[in-house]
Amino acid sequence: MNQKFSPIFFQITLILILFFVTACDSIDENGATSTDSPKVRLITLSPHLAELVVSAGAIDSLVGVVSYSDFPEEIKSIKQVGDAFKLDYEAIIVLKPDYVLSWKGGTPPSVVRKLKSLNINVIETNMNQLSDIPLTIKQISDLTNTQTVAQPNITLFNQTLADLKQQTQKPQSLFIETFHQPLYTVSGEHWMSEAISICGYENIFSDLSQASATVNMEAVINKNPQAILNISKQEDPQWQKWQSISAVKNNQVFTIDPDLFSRPSMRLLEGIKLLCSK
Repeated sequence: MNQKFSPIFFQITLILILFFVTACDSIDENGATSTDSPKVRLITLSPHLAELVVSAGAIDSLVGVVSYSDFPEEIKSIKQVGDAFKLDYEAIIVLKPDYVLSWKGGTPPSVVRKLKSLNINVIETNMNQLSDIPLTIKQISDLTNTQTVAQPNITLFNQTLADLKQQTQKPQSLFIETFHQPLYTVSGEHWMSEAISICGYENIFSDLSQASATVNMEAVINKNPQAILNISKQEDPQWQKWQSISAVKNNQVFTIDPDLFSRPSMRLLEGIKLLCSK
């Protein structure tokens, strides 16, 4: 006896077959689906940018970094493509980045031009004030679709600064020492000036015409700062020769690790907290 099948039966059967074939085609030998969109591939041209990629929740997208990119520990295993001033362009091409993140004001313009001439997408990030840190984290998370990881870090950064600002601080003059021989410092236009202001300090060289410049000891003595911030991994013994400076006389010379105060990343919060606790 011939068995008859309804048109609906054939439609359902066809749908099930198509679903099965599609499912089989979309699963590879490792169990991953081929329909998953590939991760955005990023290269960073500054250690702080590598840290910000991590804060944005996109470390899996990071395929290339420059020298001194060493935090967190996982960053050390990522391919290095040179340093901020001399890149291995062949290595960059091989890595096939979707975007290279540069630092406007830190990455030489010639490097940016060279990368663009190689048809590489360069995104220039700003780092002029503290608010640029969470803005850059958001910028990266928008590229990599990792907003759910980035947003808590953005909130933490902004809230921590707001909390520190609310603490009553008596204004004091401060010399920011970024290098000891010769003496280097920063102007009021640099984000470090804003960072010390969170703790109530005022940069004695805020009126410098350059963001970073050398100054001589005589100029520091004449300014007579109430505090000195030595951004270094070790104390600077030269200050003990100048007991006439209020900061030295009153034992207000502070040393903070540059990893916590010279990199505009989430770790800067630790550096600011340390300074505010002095």
